[in-house]
Amino acid sequence: MDARKQMIVLGYAKVPAQSTTHATQEFFSLSLLVEPPHCTVLAVDSTAATAMAREWLASLLVGADLSGDDGPFLDAVDRHYLGPAAGSIKQAIRDAWRRYAGRDQ
Repeated sequence: MDARKQMIVLGYAKVPAQSTTHATQEFFSLSLLVEPPHCTVLAVDSTAATAMAREWLASLLVGADLSGDDGPFLDAVDRHYLGPAAGSIKQAIRDAWRRYAGRDQ
């Protein structure tokens, strides 16, 4: 990783009270390692409760273009993530896309 050429973009969302994660954390966090010239997501980390969910999110978002539409990723969460935190994951994705779009260039 070259911290001078890459950036970290964070997205946050509240965790629903009925989620098991809510017992240990109030917010869901999504961290994206991005290569700015190409707007490409290189790596993903999150505070998802299970390793499987973290790996699934990484497989969904690595390679994503943050200058593009987040809709296909939100749709994928709707179709393929059946859990109470789906809304939090979608909100964190939207938040990360918004932060990247609003960055100082």
